[in-house]
Amino acid sequence: MQLNPAVFDVWVFRRTSTDVEYLLLQASELKAARHFNGGRFWQIPSSVFRSDESVPAAVDRALAPYQLRTRSIWAAEHAYTIYNRRFHELQIISVFAVEVADNEPHLDPVEHSDYRWLPFDAALATVHYRGLKDGLRSVREYITEPDTPAHELCLRSGPATP
Repeated sequence: MQLNPAVFDVWVFRRTSTDVEYLLLQASELKAARHFNGGRFWQIPSSVFRSDESVPAAVDRALAPYQLRTRSIWAAEHAYTIYNRRFHELQIISVFAVEVADNEPHLDPVEHSDYRWLPFDAALATVHYRGLKDGLRSVREYITEPDTPAHELCLRSGPATP
């Protein structure tokens, strides 16, 4: 069995005038049938680091298909381990957070059939897997809840990028 430490999750969030909202993507019927025994669930963007790729470059690549404008990329101070039956491997998944501008994601219908922007409690209730729940809690604790997140966790900040 393989151990893959190069997998990462991205909790995408945006700030509204009253709250912080987190992006959830629903697995399409085709994806669910092909990889998850028909199980459709809510997930977040994820990918695998390429050799010698920086975190910001990998996150930009993972989010490019969604056409979201990135404002900042953060280390979420969380990682978790799962057995991924789709790839038949153990994975150590690092968690990052990305603040985006107020635009809507573009979806590939083969991958995702719907999306939702949800406040913390609703997002936490919508995801089913412990790793996603714990990752969201870490994002909130270190990045979206403090008035001033720890600067050392910010991997890139600046004007929104396409």
